[in-house]
Amino acid sequence: MTKPLSLNEIDRLYIQGDRNLHQGKFPAAVAIFEQLLETVDSSEEIYFNIQRGLIKAYQQNQQLEQAIALCQSIAQSNVASTALWGQNFLTTLDPNYQKPIEIEPEASVSQPKTAPSIKLKTLEQFKQYCQDNLLEHLQTLEKSRKRTLIAMMIAGIICLFMTWCFCLLISSFWGVDISVLFYFYCLTIPASAWIIFCRGCVQVYGLGFKRNIIESIVDFISDRGQLNYAAHLFIENKRQTIVALTRSQILRNELEEPDYLEQEDCVYGTIGDTDIFFAEILAKKAKGGHLDEFERESYLSQSILFRGLFFEARFAKNFVSRTFVMPNDFKGKIAPLHNWRGDLIKLEDPEFDHTFRVYGDSQIESRYILSTNLMSRLVEFNKKARRKVYLSLFIV
Repeated sequence: MTKPLSLNEIDRLYIQGDRNLHQGKFPAAVAIFEQLLETVDSSEEIYFNIQRGLIKAYQQNQQLEQAIALCQSIAQSNVASTALWGQNFLTTLDPNYQKPIEIEPEASVSQPKTAPSIKLKTLEQFKQYCQDNLLEHLQTLEKSRKRTLIAMMIAGIICLFMTWCFCLLISSFWGVDISVLFYFYCLTIPASAWIIFCRGCVQVYGLGFKRNIIESIVDFISDRGQLNYAAHLFIENKRQTIVALTRSQILRNELEEPDYLEQEDCVYGTIGDTDIFFAEILAKKAKGGHLDEFERESYLSQSILFRGLFFEARFAKNFVSRTFVMPNDFKGKIAPLHNWRGDLIKLEDPEFDHTFRVYGDSQIESRYILSTNLMSRLVEFNKKARRKVYLSLFIV
């Protein structure tokens, strides 16, 4: 009897099989996808992705009979989007396959219900909202910020003075001169206490800022309550973020999940028919393997995998291949034309090509996804963010 796999193992194996497929290691990809297909329940969201990967691995490994048989079962699925993918892909596997003729449904008299959308606010509206609702809070927070800085400076001076007095006492008691090195050695304990005090002050100020300012701004943007804000989320929500970050495959050659994740300033909700989530996250990987709880707190024993704003949403267009938009760190230098993320996609926007490098499984579909409007928006966002921007577009 096959031993059930954990969620971590399923995600890790799926990504490994997907990379084997796109690196040309087709027998290894077949073995991994077959193992997953026997283990994962058909009700899981990742089940269709496993089937799709196995069909492509069968095709590339010259196992056409198995690929056609599995693809035929998908084409008969009760899920319309799944069946459509199976029917379309069968045409590439079997030239004699005839795609079913689609019958247009009769027009309904009643109008379909549309989800409420967010009405975009203007900059002038935001300024007026800040003037009417946030100015008083900002003034209070500014006074609190100044008091916090003064308290931190006074605490630092007290630490230095007390350490100096302690050194003078030791010097007079032993009758020896105190060196600078000994002074700094004695300063280590007061300095540690001062750092802990400063962190506490910053956290208190930060909580006040988030509660009174950031949450109010989210409420202003989402005047009908489509979006929600939370300074922190529970462990199960962190688990969802870890899975999404791992499946995005934007991490550099990492098959395993992050060992540690911090998640702050979370915004989640629905815009139209699209569920969105974004948060400021910090993902780390242990350098020396898995750590216990005490070692997890040590920044010296971990390496940062990702630090920044992580955004997850359902894309508005339908597609069946992967597309990755990565920062163009080469800037005209010789760059690899192929990697495990797929082929280098050739686009006709010089400014976009200078800023980003695109990889994908399909030249045609990646161009369809990256419309002229989307590319210009990404370039503009990259200029405003002044940070590296990564996009991962794939079926979930």
